[in-house]
Amino acid sequence: MLHTWGQFGASDYNTMIMAPEGTFNEPWGLAVGPDGAVYVADTWNNRIQKFTAEGEFITMWGEFGAAETPYHFWGPRGVAVDEQGRVYITDTGNKRVVIFDSNGNSLTSFGGAGLGVGQFDEPVGIAVDDLGRIYIADTWNKRIQVMIPAGDTLTYPTNITWDIDAWYGESLDNKPFLAIDEDYNSYIADPIYGRILVFDIDGNFLRAWGGFGSSLSEIGTVGGLAVDSQGSVWVSDSRNNRIMRFDLSNLPNEDQTIIDESSGTD
Repeated sequence: MLHTWGQFGASDYNTMIMAPEGTFNEPWGLAVGPDGAVYVADTWNNRIQKFTAEGEFITMWGEFGAAETPYHFWGPRGVAVDEQGRVYITDTGNKRVVIFDSNGNSLTSFGGAGLGVGQFDEPVGIAVDDLGRIYIADTWNKRIQVMIPAGDTLTYPTNITWDIDAWYGESLDNKPFLAIDEDYNSYIADPIYGRILVFDIDGNFLRAWGGFGSSLSEIGTVGGLAVDSQGSVWVSDSRNNRIMRFDLSNLPNEDQTIIDESSGTD
């Protein structure tokens, strides 16, 4: 282990006493910016915190609310950062996506409850590719939305969408994250059933692997996902308290292999 930071701290919204910087109340999403800065979705403190790669606090923004402003969050879970350092947040309870610059200044937001373009029901996982497309796990609508930007603007008039044959439960464990590789393939978590689902940019199904369990070919509950430059897929198995690494680079679609596994505590 190289470094660790943080401890429990909960904001009290009745007295308006905010949890101290560098403390967390059930952090979910995490992303690293192009400058190495680390952004954390501090979910039940309803805020985003930003740190250096060494864990030194830089800034934070957000408080509890029903989307009265871009800074009023309700359980934000997903965070992604693009090549320009812009920060994309799934404000899960408010059913929207909010975009900020790297210092926490609001740029734009979109969303609201529904099935239309850019509408959501329990958005969780989020990623952005080098073309500016935003991939969103629209959980309770049981679909992926890929929001297509209009030129270089932060407006998204059109989308690509496909249904996900999963995400039936509405438990706290059923909060799917996702990751995108350099070929724009999407790796989608099916948390409850312990699976990873893979699709191309048009929503064509490519492969799946996993299944609920604790063996080396199974996953208890799929948490976070990441894809590295060597083509490996990293999965946090929150039920079995382990990190798993899958090598899919030379495998046919129906096969699966785990090449690394580790577990431990801070």
